[in-house]
Amino acid sequence: MNELTDFVLYDALKKKVSIGTFTGSIISKCQDKIIFSDNLTISDSERISISQGLIVGFENGDKKPSAISKKADFSWEIREDSPLEYAVLISENIMEQYNKEQFPFPFTISLCHTAGLYLNNARGEIDHLDFFKDEILKNPVSLIENGIIMADRVVINEKGDPVFYDCIIVGRDDDDEIKASYEFFVNVDDKNVLYIIILGIEELKV
Repeated sequence: MNELTDFVLYDALKKKVSIGTFTGSIISKCQDKIIFSDNLTISDSERISISQGLIVGFENGDKKPSAISKKADFSWEIREDSPLEYAVLISENIMEQYNKEQFPFPFTISLCHTAGLYLNNARGEIDHLDFFKDEILKNPVSLIENGIIMADRVVINEKGDPVFYDCIIVGRDDDDEIKASYEFFVNVDDKNVLYIIILGIEELKV
C-alpha cells in the first residue's frame, strides 16, 4: 500500500471522530463485515448513522455460513463496545483511478447472486479457489489481515492464491494508521485472506 492517506471519518482504535455529514465513496469496517455507502453522519451527540449502506460479509444461517450483501440503515453510539471499527471517505483521485481502469473482459464470470468464494475464520470454512483457478471473476470484495480489498476482478493463480486487479485497498499500516490506495493488481497469499465474496450483479443494480 502506498502513502496516499484518505479522510478518516471515524477510527475507534485511534479515538478519531469527525463531526458532520459526509457524502462520497465511504468504506466502513464493522467487526468482520464491510459496509459501502455514499453517506455517513456523526452527530454532536456522537451517534454515527448510515442510510442505505450495502453490508457485505458472512452470516450463519442454520449454522452454515453464507455470504450476504444487502442494503440497510445503520446507527451506532460511539462507545468502547461499538462494533464499528473505522469509516473512511475515499478520495476522488483514487475513485477516478478505480473507475478508469474498469472495462469488460470477454471471458469474465459474473454471478447473478452474491456468493462466498473463500472463508477461513471462526464462522467456518469455504474454499472454492481451486474450482475457479485461472478464471476471471468480477466484483470481488475481500477481508484480509489488517485490511479490505474492493476490486474489479480477481484471478486465482497456479499456486491457488488470489490476484486482485483494479483495487481499492483500505487498511492499517505498521503504526496502526488507516491508509487507502489504488493498486492495479495485488497478489495475496491465501493464508492472509479471511474471506472473498463475489458480489452478484443483481445486487449491484439496486
